[in-house]
Amino acid sequence: NVCKAYCDDTTHIKECITFAEENDLIPPEELQEAKKVIQAIDKGFTPPPCRGKKECDAYCSSAENMEKCIVFGEAAGLIPPEELQGAKKMIEAIKKGATPPPCKGKDACDVYCNEADHMVQCMEFAIAAGFMEGEEAKEAEKMLGLLKQGIKMPNCRGKEECETYCQEEAHIEECLTFSVAAGYMKPEDAERSRKTGGKGPGGCKSETECKAFCENPDNSQTCLEFATQMGQISPEEAQKMMEGGKQIQQGQQMRQTGPGGCQSPEECAAFC
Repeated sequence: NVCKAYCDDTTHIKECITFAEENDLIPPEELQEAKKVIQAIDKGFTPPPCRGKKECDAYCSSAENMEKCIVFGEAAGLIPPEELQGAKKMIEAIKKGATPPPCKGKDACDVYCNEADHMVQCMEFAIAAGFMEGEEAKEAEKMLGLLKQGIKMPNCRGKEECETYCQEEAHIEECLTFSVAAGYMKPEDAERSRKTGGKGPGGCKSETECKAFCENPDNSQTCLEFATQMGQISPEEAQKMMEGGKQIQQGQQMRQTGPGGCQSPEECAAFC
């Protein structure tokens, strides 16, 4: 405890690290970082008052400590170049009064920010820090407005994940309500989906699945009947499309057969 208190004093860090190196008391990867810390201190930078990764992660996750940690981390070369630009944006956002989420690292922040209670805070900070630009920023601001109105976002990310999530019966209403509020779906289309339980012709559940089902000529009547029931086309239009499909099918069959309906060279030779 006495040694820990002594070495936690920044004026003793260089002495303690040198002693630890000479006596092989510190792992090689930690020694490399420790030497970077010494170099930064020698340049006049003051390290944050914490020790060890776990303790410093907790200290530097606090908004009031972030700037101090980032400035020293840059001076010591402890922040990878690909993360440094984002870290500087965070400092500017904090100076403007934005509150960062209390998490550190992409994985930890993804978990934290995906929780419904934290989405507004995370989205506000991401916009303030300029982590989103152009269309992405506009979309985020729209989502932020919906969240502030109490409209819940589906608990999914990306097209494929959300298709799977929204196909589940327990999530259909949640997804439809959000899609209408966000302008992704017309109210009348949402109402039709409610009537069908989110399923299409033949019980298909996704756009890809329904497209594949209806591209099969054997399913034409099922798909046209479904479209008629949903009011997407009139019964007269469906009838015309069915008749047109039959004519095309008959034409294809005629091209595949010979005189008298023969279907092979031997059969046609015998017929003629």
